[in-house]
Order: sequence, then C-alpha cells, then structure tokens
Amino acid sequence: MVELCVILGSVSGPREGQKGVIFAKEKADMAGARQNLAPASLERLELTLKDSEFDECFDPMELSGWVQFLSPGATVSIRVVDMNKTSNLQVIHTAFLLAGLSGASERREADGSVMLSALKQARETFTSAPLKSKNSVAVVVDLDDGDLIDEDALLNENVLNAPTSIGERVVTSDDCGGRKPCDDCTCGRAEREANGGAIEGRKQVPSSSCGNCGKGDAFRCASCPYLGKPAFKAGEEHLVLDLSDDL
Repeated sequence: MVELCVILGSVSGPREGQKGVIFAKEKADMAGARQNLAPASLERLELTLKDSEFDECFDPMELSGWVQFLSPGATVSIRVVDMNKTSNLQVIHTAFLLAGLSGASERREADGSVMLSALKQARETFTSAPLKSKNSVAVVVDLDDGDLIDEDALLNENVLNAPTSIGERVVTSDDCGGRKPCDDCTCGRAEREANGGAIEGRKQVPSSSCGNCGKGDAFRCASCPYLGKPAFKAGEEHLVLDLSDDL
C-alpha cells in the first residue's frame, strides 16, 4: 500500500523526516511534490495544514492534479490542525467535488483537529454479450434470374402502335355535346335545326358592343353570346373549337 503525506505550511510533528512525507511551504510546492509519482500509484494521500495558514497554503483546484496518480478506490484525506471554531471547511468539500471524489466525510479528532476524507471511485467495467434470439429465422435469397420477367414481353401490339393522328379523327360541328341548342346559340346549331339542317353561307356572327367579348369570360357581360367560349382575336368569332378528349 503506497501512502503519501504532504505537510503544508509550517506544520511540524513526529512525521518530519520519515519516508513518504513531503513538506510544501507554499501552494506552488504542491505541484513539485508529485513529479516522481507514477500514474495510479497512490492508495492513500493525506494533506496536513494549519487553520491559520489555510488561505496561503491550500489551493482547491490543485487537488484535481493529483487524481491521475490515485489508484481506483484510493482515499484522500485533509487534516486541519489548530482549528478555529468559526472556520469554514466548505472549501475542502468543494475541492473534493471538483476533483471528482465522492463519499466525503468529516471527523473531529481527539487533539482538536478535523479530518476530511473522500474516495476516488473505481471504474466499472462493462462487457458486451451477444443477443440470443429465441426464434431464429433463416432467410435464403435465390439469386437465380430464371424467374425474372422480360419487360418487352409485357408490351402488346396495341401499345406499340402510334396514336391516331388528329387529321384522322371525325370532327363534329355540334358544340353542345348532344344537348338541345342554347337560347343564345352562337355555334349555328339552332339555326341549322330551324332550317332543316342546312345553312346557306356563313351564319351571322354577333357583333360586340363592349369590345371585351374576345378577352374571355372574366371581361364579358352576363348576357354575352360568347359566354363560356375561349378567348379569341378579332375576326375569329366564327371559329368553333373541337374540345373533345384526345385519348
């Protein structure tokens, strides 16, 4: 068991000159006390200082530099002698916390000194175990391409044939889709039925009094004879579009 006792300030006692005892008069001497130590070699570290020299000799952040030299489960103790009743030892508890030490305790000795101790936690070792499946299912993948389908075989002659051209379709002059003629008929169907199906010459095209008939329904009047018809340019009033589905 490797132990080290560091005497801070002007504390003297029977341990002076013994093996494993180091004297550090100032805060800077604490860092030099661990120069020859190997990592994780200490199982116990004890610091001793006077209460009157606490601020001059003890650095709360210095304790963190000793953690790497402590073995897992090592004990760190700080003994404060010549205690004053109004002394506040919370700084030592804070130093334990900053160094990652746990299980801090405080005990008053018979000589009037106070011993504060904490432990360096031992690292827990975790091992991984393979997962065991109760119902293991083996999946077999057949990479034989004998069951693959030829995409070209899915195409028949009707699909490969070109669509019928628009010139081969029968264009009807019935713009009403089989219904009876509209009251304000402009396609000429009402006039054809009144004359027995024949019209001599081009039918009379209604004239626009507002000049907005060719712009579309957004600009046409409620009684416009072209209501519902697509927009057109001047002189194209007599044209009738075939809006039947091409498919």
